Amino acid sequence: MGPRRAQLLGPVNLAVLAALVAAFSLLWSAGEAHYRGCVAKVEARFPALAVSAFTGKATGPLKVAYNKERAVAVGDCNRLPF
Repeated sequence: MGPRRAQLLGPVNLAVLAALVAAFSLLWSAGEAHYRGCVAKVEARFPALAVSAFTGKATGPLKVAYNKERAVAVGDCNRLPF
């Protein structure tokens, strides 16, 4: 391997590495955007509504309506858009 070939090998590897990092970054960003969109749809469909755990005049700790449905729906969201 001559000195000329050795000089070209470094920049080519660097360019390939930069392209792989850029592609991974784009895929990561797309996955995060997809996940945030899915969670936003779930929050719109199952809003967090505070309802009283007791009936009548007694007040106590509040429960959140749709908490089980929201948990299941958010669990179905993933970061892969396909």
